Amino acid sequence: MASEREILRLHFEGMSQREICAALKVGHTRVSELVKAARSSGIGWEAVGIMGDSDIRDLLLPKATRDSKYAQPDFERLAKELMRPGVTRKLLWSTYCSNITDKDTPPYQYSQFCSLFDEHLTTAKATMRLVHEPGKRCFIDWAGMCGTVWDEILGSAQKAYLFVACLPYSAYMFVCAFPNMEQKYWLEGHMLAFEAFGGVTAIITPDNCATATDRAPIYTTLINETYRDFASYYQSAVVPARIRKSNDKASVESSVLIAERQILAPLRDEKFFSFAELNEAIAERVFIINDTPFQRRPGSRASVFFEEEKCCLKPLPEMRYEMVEYRFAKTGVDYHVQVDSQRYSVCWRLIGKRLEVRLTDREVRIFDGSTEVARHLRLHGRKGQYSTKREHMPPAHQHYDGSWSPERFTRWASGVGPATLWAIEYVLATKAVVEQAFVPCINILNLAKKGKRELLEAACFEIRTREGIPSYSSVKNTMAAINTARRLVPLSDNLPISSPGDTLGQAGMTRGADYYSLGGEK
Repeated sequence: MASEREILRLHFEGMSQREICAALKVGHTRVSELVKAARSSGIGWEAVGIMGDSDIRDLLLPKATRDSKYAQPDFERLAKELMRPGVTRKLLWSTYCSNITDKDTPPYQYSQFCSLFDEHLTTAKATMRLVHEPGKRCFIDWAGMCGTVWDEILGSAQKAYLFVACLPYSAYMFVCAFPNMEQKYWLEGHMLAFEAFGGVTAIITPDNCATATDRAPIYTTLINETYRDFASYYQSAVVPARIRKSNDKASVESSVLIAERQILAPLRDEKFFSFAELNEAIAERVFIINDTPFQRRPGSRASVFFEEEKCCLKPLPEMRYEMVEYRFAKTGVDYHVQVDSQRYSVCWRLIGKRLEVRLTDREVRIFDGSTEVARHLRLHGRKGQYSTKREHMPPAHQHYDGSWSPERFTRWASGVGPATLWAIEYVLATKAVVEQAFVPCINILNLAKKGKRELLEAACFEIRTREGIPSYSSVKNTMAAINTARRLVPLSDNLPISSPGDTLGQAGMTRGADYYSLGGEK
């Protein structure tokens, strides 16, 4: 066993306690207590170097610890064991006693064992106070308790989730209620908090919630793309707290507790019929909390924030961040990508490629890898609208390889019949840019596959007869109606395709009233 003198020699030579434990193969508790006693006594190596081990023990170590006639437990390891489910002090003491093989070093009795164990735990619970820089970090979390918003008409209740933001240097708080904890309200809470603070911190520290991180392997934290984009826009960095390490964000944990006790609890008996009403009441309570003087330090949250911290925040951007949605879409033969039933053009050379689409409320940005290839104002309202830019069109309004053109569609339709040709020409003529009609034309003409040419021709003839508007949906629905009602009989090769009306008149598939008369022939 290493002597106390050797431990102190390495300590005064500048080795850390961890290095001393590794070099001498001794427990951390023994080294820690000896080093702590040497520091508190103010003794140096000049005095220790001429002393023997027994003199050092008598001078520095408490009696219970230096009593060498008892086997010394490894309290550091036992403290970890005590945290395991079902493990008690009695069990640890029994294990400690059973592991002693040297009869000259008996174990401590249970009472003394517990007394020494308590001393170790008291020392081990020492915590480090984190020193925060003003304006550097903002802690974010959702409160565990929820408020309530009532529907005035139905009388039903809806949960209100509290978003809490805290600046740890001043403990200045922001609290707001939202109908759920989805990404939209998560980012909205951040923006409202920054606007309330009048600036942005360099670091944002959230919990490991799904709206902040992609929970991949259990010990890995990956910031999700939307949140990373948001932080980049505000020139901040997201550094989440470690998984199951609430001490990493102790300030906001304390703020959450205050919000539950000093905001939700006082408002528990009040009824709010909108989130605006609830947030107005919350803002009043938050103002009081921020303005209340500290108990153990001068000033209040508000005074420290406005006098010392606000000037250290980064300025807000000129415009608010817009929520971004990420989609993927394949470029069609009309060199448009379709998103939410709206179509946006890209360069015709990208036909057939899978592109990334980033959507905000105002605009649509399209990327090929990391390169932005198109940007459009976002279309809203009626489905099927087109946003087409002239520079995206191929020369002479033709596809890059010449395989798609209005002439090809009219030739294709002529092979089906005159009614189909009329429908295709109508679709081509009604589009502001002819390429916008390519996809509808392909969809309509593809309905002729699997032996349905005559059915397609008959459907187009009927739409034209009743002066309808041909489209993929109307043609498809008419074909289904004709087929279901058995109004179309198979046409022979000798019958002209242009006479679906005559064929329909000869269908005669419905039995007459005489058939159903009483006693009629079956």
